[in-house]
Amino acid sequence: MEQRQEQTQRMTLSTSQLFQLTILEESFAELEEHVYRIIRRTSAYRNNLSKTIDVDFGRVADRVASFEATLLQQIRLESVRQEIGYMAEQLMTYLDTDGLLRTTDAQLATLLEVDVSLVKQARHVLQRCEPTGIAARSAHECRLLHALELDDALLIDVATDLNEGIAVKQVLQDIDDATDRIRIKAALDRLPKAPVLPETTVLTIPEADIEFRDGELTINWSDLEIDRSWADLEEARPFLSAYERRRTTLRAILDVIIERQVNWFKGKLELAPLTKKEVAEVTGHHPSTVGRAIANKTVKTIQGTMLLEDFFVSRTTTGTSSFLVKVRIAQLLEAAPVPMSDQQLTDRLAAEEITVARRTVAKYRAALGLTQADFERREANS
Repeated sequence: MEQRQEQTQRMTLSTSQLFQLTILEESFAELEEHVYRIIRRTSAYRNNLSKTIDVDFGRVADRVASFEATLLQQIRLESVRQEIGYMAEQLMTYLDTDGLLRTTDAQLATLLEVDVSLVKQARHVLQRCEPTGIAARSAHECRLLHALELDDALLIDVATDLNEGIAVKQVLQDIDDATDRIRIKAALDRLPKAPVLPETTVLTIPEADIEFRDGELTINWSDLEIDRSWADLEEARPFLSAYERRRTTLRAILDVIIERQVNWFKGKLELAPLTKKEVAEVTGHHPSTVGRAIANKTVKTIQGTMLLEDFFVSRTTTGTSSFLVKVRIAQLLEAAPVPMSDQQLTDRLAAEEITVARRTVAKYRAALGLTQADFERREANS
């Protein structure tokens, strides 16, 4: 029910609001790349047609160049007219950090001073490249491109309807066979909403470095350097507005996390149960907004770099968070002079007043990649 409401809400959001959600979901590394792309493609790298903008984003430039070089190789293997291939190369610079191409054909035609038909042909060339979904207009179009690869007629029909704006509920209701309806729903959930980009293009930059010194917590935020040489560019204005909202939202959420999980930030192996709903109630944001804000984002702590999602932990029957149980299992296995069985781990945890079923220990251990089979496999490969 909640998912359908969220889908309906997203359909009624303005373009500006959707853009703000996109920026909210981006990691700090993606924000840097977003800025780099804005500067690189706007006004021929110039401000007021006189001053060249100095882009000091070496690692970002290298990452983008590596990814675009792969796309460029694929474009040049396509049997198309020279002007179409050249235009496809130009469109690469307008890709968002998630690989989607949200700028409309009309806008691109105006920016690049060409006919709309040429832009459309070039976009289709780019969409034939790997990874699948590259240059899709939206999550729905990306799903459609993935569905076309699977060669499933019914799934393609459904993905096409969704891409044309028909609601998921309506599309699924139109499938008469209940078995097909269940299969298609599951298949849709598996289709990526954005291209699966190579891992080499992904960089992790913590949103903040949280230190505990002299009895006090200090938060050192990662902030973009706002240089007036690019901040006044027309394309930069909506980005900077969305970026400021992202900062405000994320900091409000992290304030709640720090207050609730203060012992962890002070160096104790201790996390309190916490849900997105609780954070939403304190900050005034919807739980789905909290989920988008924390996804794929990290902070550096005294205990290492952690995903924000890891601070949201569930209770076990004794009130101990499942995350901490996993941490303790990893510590026990690391310190053990000889391999420990699941039952030995269960007994050791019980001695520390952490009551967990042996089956749960086995599940956590497998999730951590710390089973006996995992150890043996690593030894064989070493």
